[in-house]
Amino acid sequence: MNTITSCAAAFPDIRVPDAARYYSEHIAVWKDIFENNPPWKSVRRSGLYNRGNRPLKRLNTAKCLCDEFAALTFSEQCNITIDDAQYQQYVLDVLEHNSFWDSMPDLVASAYAFGGAAVKVYANDRQPMLDYIRTDRFVPTEWMGKRIRGGIFQSTQCSNDKIYTLCERYTANGQVYNKLFRSDSANDLGTECQLSELDIKAQPKTDYGAGVPMFGYFKPSVSSNVEYDIPLGMSIYANAMDTLAALDVAFDSFYREFILGKKRIIVPSAAVQTVTDPDTGQLVRYFDADDEVFTALSAEDGDALKVTDNTMELRVDEHVRAINALLNILCFQTGLSAGALSFDAVQGLKTATEVISQDSKTARTIKCNKNMLTEMLEDVIHAIVALGVWLHQLPRRA
Repeated sequence: MNTITSCAAAFPDIRVPDAARYYSEHIAVWKDIFENNPPWKSVRRSGLYNRGNRPLKRLNTAKCLCDEFAALTFSEQCNITIDDAQYQQYVLDVLEHNSFWDSMPDLVASAYAFGGAAVKVYANDRQPMLDYIRTDRFVPTEWMGKRIRGGIFQSTQCSNDKIYTLCERYTANGQVYNKLFRSDSANDLGTECQLSELDIKAQPKTDYGAGVPMFGYFKPSVSSNVEYDIPLGMSIYANAMDTLAALDVAFDSFYREFILGKKRIIVPSAAVQTVTDPDTGQLVRYFDADDEVFTALSAEDGDALKVTDNTMELRVDEHVRAINALLNILCFQTGLSAGALSFDAVQGLKTATEVISQDSKTARTIKCNKNMLTEMLEDVIHAIVALGVWLHQLPRRA
């Protein structure tokens, strides 16, 4: 059962957007490409005897692209400043305790791949906790303009041969509703059961009294041209999949260049011997490369006795230029300056700082994404402060 269907079944009284096609036909494909399992992962063999398909050698450029974007966007620990010193130290302690600085680069990279990601804030045994959620496990239910204020998080776990699905609805005013379902099949949400079956200490309903959503949502600064009715984001390579496929084809050709272009030596047919394979009983032809002294051959035609090196020259430069040309096209499609992903044979790979300082188009793209990420961080900080007040670990300020 897909995320949209299960969330709608879990909360039938809530307006869940009709976006099942967006999750199954778009986010699922972007996820496969990010995991180096693209639709073009195999090609047809061209040999005479080995018919069928063979795996295409792949660069996995999509993951490299998302990692590069994440490094440029969240390359170092950002500064968090709150007017109240007690609040600031509390927020920093919560972030450190929940491995925020280690987890965010991975989460941001997945957000660039899937079109978004969220950080939810909650209490567990009266301790503030953070969860890092990919957008394929989140469904928006409330939004103001394009800013998501409420939604449903879904997670699945197997236990005792049963499949448990936890659906958590977060509202815009700080309320959280938890429902747990038990099923025998992954295609069925099943029946609702007690949260204690999975030792979940949360209550069916918790009101943090925050007046703000207890999560923050980040989506890349990419205008969506596949879904207009809901404010979900879009993968940065959603409109560049043909280029990603072409890059894999070019890399596969580069890889096979070393296989098909390996050293080949032409020897006289008289120098080829036959031997019986003891396992199959068939005659096998071979050239004895260890026979370094004497070889008896007919000397009627001297030219026919020559051993010829027929090794082909590898087309390394041609392949490198082709891959760099495709990388420049990918840069154009994803908002980066030409050369941001290319290899400079003289200077080597450029650092993130050099890219930002030299390429104004890249700088503008990264700046837009940093603004979106800042909004998400502000929502998370507000939620942490509200949680601290609710737990009586922070004083309430006017």
